Amino acid sequence: MRKILPSLLLLAFLSQTGKTNAQSPWFGFKGGISIPNLSGGGGNPISSGYTSRLAANFGLFSDFRIHNNFSLQVELNYAGQGGKRDGMQPVTSGDLAGSLPPGTYLWANFNNKAVFHYLELPVLAKLHWGTTFGGYVNLGPYLGYLLHAEEKTNGTSRIYYDQQGTMPFQVQGQEVPPQDFTGNTDVTSSLHRFNAGVAGGGGIHWMLGPKNKLLLDARFEYGFVNIQKYSEDGKNNTGNVLISLGYAHRFK
Repeated sequence: MRKILPSLLLLAFLSQTGKTNAQSPWFGFKGGISIPNLSGGGGNPISSGYTSRLAANFGLFSDFRIHNNFSLQVELNYAGQGGKRDGMQPVTSGDLAGSLPPGTYLWANFNNKAVFHYLELPVLAKLHWGTTFGGYVNLGPYLGYLLHAEEKTNGTSRIYYDQQGTMPFQVQGQEVPPQDFTGNTDVTSSLHRFNAGVAGGGGIHWMLGPKNKLLLDARFEYGFVNIQKYSEDGKNNTGNVLISLGYAHRFK
């Protein structure tokens, strides 16, 4: 982050020293799908084994042309983050898990979806080409603020001492009956509120006259901050692929 942002500012300053093509800024909105995932895990079973899920992504943007083929785009977006984990996984809540010594886990077979709601502010350097129909690439940092986070679980399973499901959990010599894992758990307080990372990608645009255009955008995001507050919860980083359709208008 300390290297990316100064580079963007330097590029914007240097572009002003040459021939410029100052134009009124573009303002628009966009929306589409996000394919987020939680990477890392830190070797902790609690935070490992997540795969991608589908989420929404939408927001507003302003595109400020600085040079003939260069601009800065500032956005304010809602971004769905998180991931999902299905199958055998550690039991991390409830009376049974709470009775275990630290560092040991019980296991069960159920579905778990981590649903995180972020507000994100990307600032992207954008290189353009083409006129009526053209393309662009962009890259830059973003800041994120966690609005809310929850774990949505469902399924019924027996409890096991081992991840392979060969040793049923017992209390006083009796096997514990299958448990219902359906529920929503608010985990906002266990995560860091602020995140920061890098975003980049590209897209194409179609001009609809001199003041309107459509955009098809695809990009990636990766968060640099380990989102968990507490080391016993493991270590995860947010990341996603975004595909969106946008509309922009230039005011004069």
